Amino acid sequence: MKHSLITAALCMSASLLISAPVLAKKTQMQNIDFGAITCGEFMQEMSKSSSEDVGVVLMWIDGYLSGISGDTVLNWKNLEQFSTDLVAYCGSKPDVKVLDAAEEVGISE
Repeated sequence: MKHSLITAALCMSASLLISAPVLAKKTQMQNIDFGAITCGEFMQEMSKSSSEDVGVVLMWIDGYLSGISGDTVLNWKNLEQFSTDLVAYCGSKPDVKVLDAAEEVGISE
């Protein structure tokens, strides 16, 4: 029994070591410095991304704004409107930092 557990553990470890680089190559995930990226760069990257990735990014930005404003409610309808407004704002002002744009359109006082 002990021998088969060790064998199983070694097989699992080997498969993880082999599959991790393949998965990393497939996804090509990169860190995003939202404090440095402009609206133009943001729009360009989002246009090349999957809808799932775009959704994750917009959720991150919404969470960032919640941290600034203290708003702890996730309102799906507002998130959809925020996304539309952010895209429109960034489309018209590509040199503005994306977080500045997000604050401008996403925090209502």
